[in-house]
Amino acid sequence: MAKSPGRTLLKVVVGVVGALVVLVVALTLLLQTSAVTSRVKDLVVPRISAALGRDVTVEQAKLRIIPHARVALDGTTVAGRPGEPPLVKVEAFEVGLRLWPLLTSLGKDVQVSEIRLVRPIVNLVRAKDGTWNYEGLGGEAQAKAPPPEAKSSSGSSASVVVGHASISGGEVHYVDALAGANAAVAVSKIDLTADDVGLGHPLAAKISAALVNPEQNFQLDLHASTLPASLAALGPGQYPELTGQLALRGLDLARLRAFLPPSVTNLMSGGRVDASAKLATAEGKYHVDGQGKLSQVRLRGEPAQGGFDLHAAVDPATGAGTAALEKIALEGPGVNLGGRVAADLKPPRVRFAIAGPLLDLGQVMGLLPQQQQAKQEGPLLTAAQRKQVGALDVAGTIDIQKVVKGGLVANDFKASAVLDRGELVLRDAQARFFGGRVDAGGTRVDLSQADPKWNLKAKLEAVELGPALQSFAGAAPLAGKLDGALDLDGTGVDWAKLRQALTGRGALAVKQGELTTADLGGQVLGAVSKGLQAVGKGGLAGQVSGAAGKTQLRDLAASFTVKDGAMALAKPLSFGAPFGAAQLGGKIGLDGALALQGTANLSKQALQGLTGGTKLPLGNGLAVPLALGGTLSQPSVHVEAQQAVAGLVTGAAKQQVQQLQQNLQEKAKVQARKGLGDVLRGFGK
Repeated sequence: MAKSPGRTLLKVVVGVVGALVVLVVALTLLLQTSAVTSRVKDLVVPRISAALGRDVTVEQAKLRIIPHARVALDGTTVAGRPGEPPLVKVEAFEVGLRLWPLLTSLGKDVQVSEIRLVRPIVNLVRAKDGTWNYEGLGGEAQAKAPPPEAKSSSGSSASVVVGHASISGGEVHYVDALAGANAAVAVSKIDLTADDVGLGHPLAAKISAALVNPEQNFQLDLHASTLPASLAALGPGQYPELTGQLALRGLDLARLRAFLPPSVTNLMSGGRVDASAKLATAEGKYHVDGQGKLSQVRLRGEPAQGGFDLHAAVDPATGAGTAALEKIALEGPGVNLGGRVAADLKPPRVRFAIAGPLLDLGQVMGLLPQQQQAKQEGPLLTAAQRKQVGALDVAGTIDIQKVVKGGLVANDFKASAVLDRGELVLRDAQARFFGGRVDAGGTRVDLSQADPKWNLKAKLEAVELGPALQSFAGAAPLAGKLDGALDLDGTGVDWAKLRQALTGRGALAVKQGELTTADLGGQVLGAVSKGLQAVGKGGLAGQVSGAAGKTQLRDLAASFTVKDGAMALAKPLSFGAPFGAAQLGGKIGLDGALALQGTANLSKQALQGLTGGTKLPLGNGLAVPLALGGTLSQPSVHVEAQQAVAGLVTGAAKQQVQQLQQNLQEKAKVQARKGLGDVLRGFGK
């Protein structure tokens, strides 16, 4: 029986398919030798190593045919610096291969169709010397010859174009030993896709990532005109033109605290940033222009809101460039400010201008988390931060209509500040302060020291002393209009330590003044009155008492030096009062303690009210020893009136004797003249 053509064809097809299956199995078994994996390693790994200038290692390579041909380079690592983690560590580096050329060439023709990186981890490390572990990438590439597989049969360099490239689950870890920040995950869930990727070819890529956030909140569409042949080949005019756009949604400022030093994180407890920008290339520079919005910035009361415009331009060949935040605005409880900040990258230079109607420092301190509001121990800045600050060039202006800290209010605050080699200098700083003015121009703070050293220069003009003290200390033992000048040196900000170490000098003058916690005149006159009563010379003695009250101070003036926690008077403090005047020397503690002694000079008019009809040698007045102890809020007054009164009475007795002698002499003269007249008249008879 003849065989049908259909059945014969079926057998042929089955035979061919069976043969192909056997061939595929045989080829798979053949290719599972190390030939293909070695060729892939020799093709990919040396190129990456040469491009980066770093050693690249692979723990193992495996070829898989189903469902598509690929080589998995497991445990791929890009070396870091000695003693540091790897720059890059990839869980799986899969290289997809075109199957037909691989099969027909028995594994000799390796064509890459896809590259996929699974969970690559990039470790960004900044050492204590300020250098980053990525510095120098590509620097050694020129010294490395391209691998043999990179050459075509004609001897020219072959260009490998990958049909599709992707990254999934990538992370960037951040360690900054210079700033004292602990290791943290800065970026996670990095996903990237790109088609037709090859050195010397254009690039179009899409990137998504979670920027210090649990979920992806960053997207970037990036286009490059032509990728460079290698990092080492890049030079002026050889960087690709970049275009694209990016978007950032819901960046939580609180999460950034893990990447900043404690002295900075204390000023941040929460808030959200949303931003969008466009990327372009012009005149060889990369430009970023966009806008941002601030919301839910944590202040006391309702959250603050704001926004800004972003403009940046960077020269990729030199790293030089500029960045600026324009139209900055922040408005919320106790804060209404705006301005701009501009920076040059090389050399680092920052200029700023902050202005607005209101800054309540009490509200701003509300940014501090509760656990951070307690006083911190140790220096304000770490050694590495001080080194950074010393290299900065920062200058700017501040113009705020009202600055508030509790009861202290400064109006029309204007300042010009410069940070030069780590020293903050207020070239000009003026404000209206409690009815007068304060000028702090020339004040300096050296932030490059472990404990910042500072020099305060301040001029005070017509400041209402009473309200100022009441707002600052909760009590006003002194009142009046204060003029003065201060030149003080200190270290650190801890007042308990600073008070004992503070040094300098100053001069103060108070017009229309008043001591509100003691009646010095009443106590001095009362002591003199009792002294006169004791010797029976006080016609009105006993009617004046030393009861607590107030003392008017006319033209109070003092100059002093500051040392050992006190103001030591350089010359006696002097002032006028209704009872006369006073001069006191000694010390006034920075905690308000009094240790003063001198004299109260009672006027002739004040004494006449005590002596009644008794005639005493009052002259221009009476000097009475006076000492003040206690504190300004609770002064203790000690008057040594007995000796002064005794001298006054002794002077009166001497005056009476002298008057009697004078009267007798006058009487004798009269009698002598009378006797002489009698004699002359006798001669005339």
